[in-house]
Amino acid sequence: MKIKITLTIISIVVFFLLLPQPKVESKENEADHIPEKNHFIIKDVRLYDGEEMIESTDIEIKDHKVFKIAKMIKANDSVEMIYAKGKTLLPGLIDAHTHVYGNALKDALNFGVTTELDMFSMPQYTLEGSKSRNNLNNTTKADLFSSSILATAPGGHGTQYGFEIPVLETPDQAMKFVNDRINEGASYIKVVYNSKQATRQFFPSISLEILQALIKHTHARNKILVVHVDNYISALQSLESGADGLVHSFMDKVVDDKLIALMKKNKAFMIPTFTVVASVSQLTNTDEILNHKPFKGFISNEQKQQLKAKFPPFGIPKSGFQIALDSVKLLSDAGITILAGTDAPNPGTTHGVSMYQEIEHLTQAGLSNTQAIHSATGAARKHFPIGDRGTLKVGASASMILVDGNPFTDIKQLSYLTKIWKNGVLVQRNKRVNTNKKTKVIVIKTGLITDFNQSIKKTAIGLGISESTDQFVGGKSRVSLALNERNTDGNNYLHVSGEIIKGFMFRWSGISYVLGEGYQSGVDLSQVKSLSFEAKAGDNVDSITVMLFQTGNFRPVEKTLKLSKQWQTYKVELLDFKTIDLKQVSNISIVMSNTLGEFEFMLDNLAFK
Repeated sequence: MKIKITLTIISIVVFFLLLPQPKVESKENEADHIPEKNHFIIKDVRLYDGEEMIESTDIEIKDHKVFKIAKMIKANDSVEMIYAKGKTLLPGLIDAHTHVYGNALKDALNFGVTTELDMFSMPQYTLEGSKSRNNLNNTTKADLFSSSILATAPGGHGTQYGFEIPVLETPDQAMKFVNDRINEGASYIKVVYNSKQATRQFFPSISLEILQALIKHTHARNKILVVHVDNYISALQSLESGADGLVHSFMDKVVDDKLIALMKKNKAFMIPTFTVVASVSQLTNTDEILNHKPFKGFISNEQKQQLKAKFPPFGIPKSGFQIALDSVKLLSDAGITILAGTDAPNPGTTHGVSMYQEIEHLTQAGLSNTQAIHSATGAARKHFPIGDRGTLKVGASASMILVDGNPFTDIKQLSYLTKIWKNGVLVQRNKRVNTNKKTKVIVIKTGLITDFNQSIKKTAIGLGISESTDQFVGGKSRVSLALNERNTDGNNYLHVSGEIIKGFMFRWSGISYVLGEGYQSGVDLSQVKSLSFEAKAGDNVDSITVMLFQTGNFRPVEKTLKLSKQWQTYKVELLDFKTIDLKQVSNISIVMSNTLGEFEFMLDNLAFK
């Protein structure tokens, strides 16, 4: 039996998102309480407007926007006064490199990131973002700008996530690709390029000629084009072809005068994504992040799992991270714009939280605190069409954060958020703490779950087994569960059949086993070593996927199992699910995913060993 362990970047059981979740509001000191009003004045605050600092001033917010900035602003008694001496007010942060799905935009806003620049998502997210971001009543999630689907080669980076995307094989496909993305609402175009001269060849790449054609047609539509690179020669050729920006600070060579000159010529920028580069280099200190005082109580289970996830070792020397840092310092000193972007939610990163890591990494590279904060606020609007976001000048939308202390002298103070506003409305942060009512968690020991001799649904513990398909989120896949006789002595097995059908980007069909008393309750599997079951493949099946879900988390950890055409016993070791807390497991699902067409597989004698 061959088991391939993967950490998926997608949530297949997205329907859990539709279920209600308990919220526990944080209690604030009465002196700090700020009613939700669209007209208020913040008094005696240190203000950074995205470009310049005013050490002490008042700022008046009215009708969702910055109305006035001056000393000693007066107003009638109906206007709320907020006294903020010793605190710093800044524009909401802009994460210049993310991938958006699920709760990403809400998670981002929960940590003061009010705008996200997505670098690869599906068209429906791009279109939704383009419609909602200019609505001043959009106050519960970050604004979204996106490239929609990235440009890549057949089998190239971006095609490995299990859903179909358009790919490019010839330069004459470039115009249609660019036009299609812009018609989907893309604000810019993202391309993955790896030179034939590069030492490492992880994925197939588009040709240099295709890259040049994409740049030509993107500029013809008055859009900018950014290129994902991971090595010097690919970056150099991208800039020689006219690219507007580089995504990721490469680790094989420090930038030289030739590359810097090209960036100046193109007026190009870099988004180094140090957070994910550190993760790839196995340098992320997850415990430090999770235990950082301002973050505790606000990080969701899903975000914890994302932060704990790790890339497989790619053989990249840890000295490569220092090369990336050194390159960014040289670029910054040369006047090249550096933008803060995290590449969340790749392993070791998550929306919102990782921005503070990214900004600290920029200071580690040698940027001043002011430069690093500018990279996360006012700098982005010089290159991306995001309007007045990242600024707090008169007339700008009042998306902003208030922090204790002065992050311009101590960068760690930036994460000490006291208030977040989105378009002038106070954000009620989602504080993920335990309620006073303690829920008893059932501890599961070894034993049979079901032998399917009595019914499909009934299990020894939990709500039992049920059908699960992407129809929960508007997909079209179907599944049918039936009990068939396995032999003449009356023993049954579960026959799972159905069809994976186009209709939703993440397609699945199979069974779901809810272990607790409800969809949002979990059980303790820490005393269980493995999940065991008998199975065999039917038509159009060579593997199935086993997924574990942590309570409150809609992003599973997966294992793919190769199935035989004959009955065999399969054992899935639970300790191999390294990023999940086995004391809080809510669901185990066994499904077919993404491969189109009809299928069937058989299951019997599910047990914990």
